[in-house]
Order: sequence, then C-alpha cells, then structure tokens
Amino acid sequence: MSLLSPPYRFLHYAAGILLILAIAIGCANLILNQDTVIPPHIEPQKTEISLPVPVYSFPFEQVRITLSSPVDPSVYSGAKAADKATRINGDVPEDVWLQRTYLAMIQDPAQDPFYTALIHTLRSIRDDQELGDDEYLELITVFVQSVRYETIGENPPKFPIETYVDASGDCDDKSLLLAGILSREGYNVSLLSFAPESHMAVGVVCPGGEYKKTGYVFIETTNLSLVGIPTDTLRAGVPLQSDPQVIRVGNGTKSFGSCKEALYLDSVLVSSETKVVDLTARIDALKIELDGYYRERDAKNYNERVPVYNDLQKTRLLYAEIHNYILDHQYDRKGTYQYV
Repeated sequence: MSLLSPPYRFLHYAAGILLILAIAIGCANLILNQDTVIPPHIEPQKTEISLPVPVYSFPFEQVRITLSSPVDPSVYSGAKAADKATRINGDVPEDVWLQRTYLAMIQDPAQDPFYTALIHTLRSIRDDQELGDDEYLELITVFVQSVRYETIGENPPKFPIETYVDASGDCDDKSLLLAGILSREGYNVSLLSFAPESHMAVGVVCPGGEYKKTGYVFIETTNLSLVGIPTDTLRAGVPLQSDPQVIRVGNGTKSFGSCKEALYLDSVLVSSETKVVDLTARIDALKIELDGYYRERDAKNYNERVPVYNDLQKTRLLYAEIHNYILDHQYDRKGTYQYV
C-alpha cells in the first residue's frame, strides 16, 4: 500500500526559431543537447541581504535529527534570479533537452560548496549514529522527504540550493535535491520522470525490487515513504501508470540492499488493512446476531457467541496496531522490520 503523492504539475512549452521556454506547473520540466542547448545556470549575485541558515528537524529510526548547513547568499541569490528557460537551436528531442536541463540544474558548479557543506553535515550524523550504506541512504532520503511539499501556480523547477534554503518544493524540486546528494555520495541513482502524469521520483539500484524494468527501485520524495515502495496514485486521484524516462545522475556504483525488507513491510501494511476490513465486517454481523439473542432473551446462544465476538475484537486490534505502526514509522525501515 503506497502513500499518495501531492498534487502534480503539467508541462507547457512554446518553440520559437531559437528558443524553447519550458514552464513546469507543479512537477514536469526541461532539458538539452550540448552543442545546441543552453540550460539554466547560476550566476552568483552579491547581496547585502542576510540569509538565515535553515534548520531541519525530523525523526529517523529511534532518534530525532537536527540538521543545518550554511549557504553562500550570493549563490542562492543567483539561483533564485536565474532564467529558468532552456534555449535550443535545431530539432532537439524533448527527452534529450529535458535530461540535460535537469542534469545541468543538479550539477551546476556554483552549487559545489553547498553540496560539500551539506554532505559534511550528513556524514557527521552518519558517523554519530553509526549508519551503514543502506541506513545512510535512508537518512538522506528522509531528510529530503521532510522538506515541506509546496507548489504555487506556474513555477519552474528550482535548483537544489533553492529547495534547501526555501525549505519547500514539489516533486521535481525535491527529486533534484535528493538525486544530487545521493550521486555525490556514490550511489547509482537516477531521476524517474513521468511526463504524462507530470510527476517525478528518484530511483536507486537495489537487487530484488526493480520498478518497471528501469533497473532502479522507486523513491517517492514528496512524503515519508520507504525506499523501494512505488507510488500507485497521486493525491489528485491520478494513477501513476506511465513508464518513466530514466535520467542517470552521476556515475555512482553503490546500491541499496534492503528493498526486500521494505517490500515485505509494505505487503504487511496491505494485508493488515485487508484483515481489519474483513474482521470489521464479521464483528458488525456478529453484533447484530448478539443483539437479536439479547432481545429474544436467548442466554445460551448469547453467552456462547460473546467469547467469539471478543476474540475477533482482539484480533482486529492487533492487526490495526501493526498497520498503524508501519504507517507511522516510514522513517524507520530497520526498527519497523524488527517490530513486525
């Protein structure tokens, strides 16, 4: 049972002789060809405005993480002011200019100090908590998932540094940030871009959990969800059915090895909900039966059925507790697996 993702955005673009302007409404976007495509880029701008250092606080496993990392105001100002248009000459396929635009926004060299400082902070948390590679990937994922989801009208995608400082973003904003961090930490990671539904997620290599023959498992960035559990339906009720464009980010080789545990937890989540629904129907039917015995003063049948009724109630409560625990601990795959 997958969590629902927030509202999605649609892609609109107008092509001229020398210009294609890509505008994302919620969650779809741009990209380019090296000789014929000019993507958005950051020109740092001097500013006298002080930039508050964002502070993030979120649960992870058995602790609460507090995370903060400084950002150069001039780079952030440059990213904020950047022209988010992709310019091309010639007939460049959409998937090509989309791919190159996203990669350019993730890898813009002006953001290197931002990534370095943020990753230094994340590594310090990793070392303090003695996390392995799988748990470290989950820590980074939960951090990005904890960034507030927000989409306002017709807004283009953000550079990762913007999403971090703004402490908000939608599916492509948050996916660019997550993919940028994971790729720099050596993970084999890709963007998963769903153009028909205007949605974006992140993929990471994990044996045994491949999503739609992409070679990657699914990571939803818009809300707390376990690594490897795909989104079935967007919050607006739109099913996520298309095959995504896979956009490799970086050349990392590290994989995630715990997707089978995540898939097991998801199966228990689904089955426990099914059990609760089934038991509720049986309990309701038995309650009607007991009420009938009570009105008829049939003490024998009433007393015989009460223990059955109580046992069904206890069993339903058990499955409900399991279901709710998994649902409420999407930030703790390791501890939840041990609990179940």
